Amino acid sequence: MRLLLVGAFPYPHHQGSQVYFQEQAIALRSAGAEICLLTYASPEDPAQTKRGGRRAPESWRALDGFEHWTSPRWSSPRSLRAGPSWAKPLGDLGLAVTLRDALTSSHHRNGFDAFDAILTHNAEAALVALHTLPRPRPPILYCAHTLLGNELSAYLKGPKKKGILGLFDIFRASGTLTRGLDRFGGGIDGWLAKRVDGWLALTQSSERVMRQFSRVPGLLLAPPLPDPELSPVPLKPAEVARRHGLEPGRFFIYSGNLDAYQELDILAAAAVDLAGRSESPPPLVVASHPMGETRSETHSDAPVESMPGVRFCEVESVAEMQGLISAARASLVTRRAEGGFPIKLVNSLALGTPVIAFRDREWGLTHQRNSLICAPKRPVPTLADAIDRLANDDTLAKRLADGARALYLERHRPEHVASQTLALIREIGRFRQSV
Repeated sequence: MRLLLVGAFPYPHHQGSQVYFQEQAIALRSAGAEICLLTYASPEDPAQTKRGGRRAPESWRALDGFEHWTSPRWSSPRSLRAGPSWAKPLGDLGLAVTLRDALTSSHHRNGFDAFDAILTHNAEAALVALHTLPRPRPPILYCAHTLLGNELSAYLKGPKKKGILGLFDIFRASGTLTRGLDRFGGGIDGWLAKRVDGWLALTQSSERVMRQFSRVPGLLLAPPLPDPELSPVPLKPAEVARRHGLEPGRFFIYSGNLDAYQELDILAAAAVDLAGRSESPPPLVVASHPMGETRSETHSDAPVESMPGVRFCEVESVAEMQGLISAARASLVTRRAEGGFPIKLVNSLALGTPVIAFRDREWGLTHQRNSLICAPKRPVPTLADAIDRLANDDTLAKRLADGARALYLERHRPEHVASQTLALIREIGRFRQSV
């Protein structure tokens, strides 16, 4: 089976969307499929480059052995931040031109029949494929990373603007802009569900929306991640933690990007709450990869260095991040919006690190079995309660750690996800022949 994976983002990169794309590609190839990649061109990414111009040691996995087409560098967004931007339409135009050229080039004598399916990652990639490729074309499988009906308004979170940009906050405070964006995003979700040839949903809410509007084959399937216990390179979590001045098993970690939609203001407020309860509250850590030119923008949304009671750790590699997560008492997922699946959550489960989050069934979690679930409408006190409880209960921490690892083995192993995906692609082919 020959598959083309199309991602509407710069690649390679360490953010969640790119990691899902990467691990899906590797899992499908390991299952016997021939995989080609097509994405935005990646700008010079300081997060991928170490001193002396060398790439981070694990970055080879992203491209090793893959045929990788990229849109023209001039058309690709320079920022690596998640979410909408004025540069994205030009990036999508470049992606469309590259997609059509790739499928019509003399390199592929079969033209549009060169692939058995096209797996599109993010709504923009699905829109590009649907509008660019004439029929007959390969089946287009939409990998729904999130729900735009929830996602777009989540990017409104963040500090208030000054000057004329303060007018933006009037609409934000009134809810007018939020409701408008939710309706617009929901319209795109439904439009895509009606027109693609098949779909993969990562979460229960995404599956509900896709089934509501779609009559083609689809599947709820959690993202894959390689088993860290099978890694040839030992993580050495205690050593990594101590290098950052942390006591293994005693700190709580948020690992990921610092954009406003991650709602790190909840973590900041919970840190203040915990400081009021005890003279020595458990350490709260925010760990993130360097963001290069986007770092100042990101920190304007989430100024973690100024959060009382929260410590910021900058990590150089995926292995270092995994070491910190493995050494933590628990992993914190502060985002409350439904639709997306945090890759940080999969990392935590794979490493057997308990999770404190605001959504349970959405991500396959079970309260008090593999996680502690807080109340989305009372985020600060319930997050502080969960941290306080887990910090002082070793038996509970051990039970949740075992449950986290068991959930990873049940849902996220690459071979399981790849076999389910290939079965869905075959079902899509049979469905197209029957209609």
